[in-house]
Amino acid sequence: MECRDVRELADSFLGEELLTETNHEILRHLETCPVCRADLDARRALRDGMREAFRRSEDLAPRPEFIAGLRSTLQDAAYRAPARRGLKVQGWWALAATALLAVTLGGAYLGWEWVAATGALARAAVGDHLNCALHFRLAEKPITLDDAAARYGAAYQVLSNTPPDDVVTAAGPAHVLERHACVYEGRRFAHIVFEYRGQKVSLMVTAAGRGLPLRLPGEAGPHVKPGGRIDEMSVVSFRASGQMVFFAGDVAQADLVTLADAVAEPLYRGLAGV
Repeated sequence: MECRDVRELADSFLGEELLTETNHEILRHLETCPVCRADLDARRALRDGMREAFRRSEDLAPRPEFIAGLRSTLQDAAYRAPARRGLKVQGWWALAATALLAVTLGGAYLGWEWVAATGALARAAVGDHLNCALHFRLAEKPITLDDAAARYGAAYQVLSNTPPDDVVTAAGPAHVLERHACVYEGRRFAHIVFEYRGQKVSLMVTAAGRGLPLRLPGEAGPHVKPGGRIDEMSVVSFRASGQMVFFAGDVAQADLVTLADAVAEPLYRGLAGV
């Protein structure tokens, strides 16, 4: 099994949806491929983090009065309905359990849609960091943020002066080397390149797209989430209005979180107004 095959099956592998033989093939590949192991670890961390976030979210939980009403309605129907061949009272209770489970898991389903969409954006952001900040291999030449703002919207203008050129963090200073807008594999990013911890680190902002809700459950400010490592790069992100903000670089995950925390609040406020 090759890396391409493992990445195509990774989510099904984590969801325990594959045949035993396929699982064994993936495990054998992972024993000798650190890149795929890192990718799988990043996906697992993202899934676990989002599962926990949605589990704790009150916004996605069904209202108690709705659950109580549904239970009462189904119970009444079970006792009123005449017994039919092959369908006894127990069958009604199985139906009730299924309905309650469907309602309860509705929010979780939305959560997994969010996970899948965010994971795809994170991979695109890392690709932009690798192919723009580190090795210029883009098909389209970057443009200034002012030009991008005039063509594509005010979100790009926010990045022209936020964050400032010099950012002080608990892990050391970060200095802006470049600001521009670029396109990687058809996705447009506002892109800021920092010198941080002796490495080039990218801050990238892109439209969240249809796969993500306009508002995250309980969202009242930036919530920086570590995303593990993708293609040997640490990744963290947070949502800001209709935009996703990513940080990527070959630095420790904790250091990247520190940088993101240092600039998240003003960037979040600026993007919330566009």
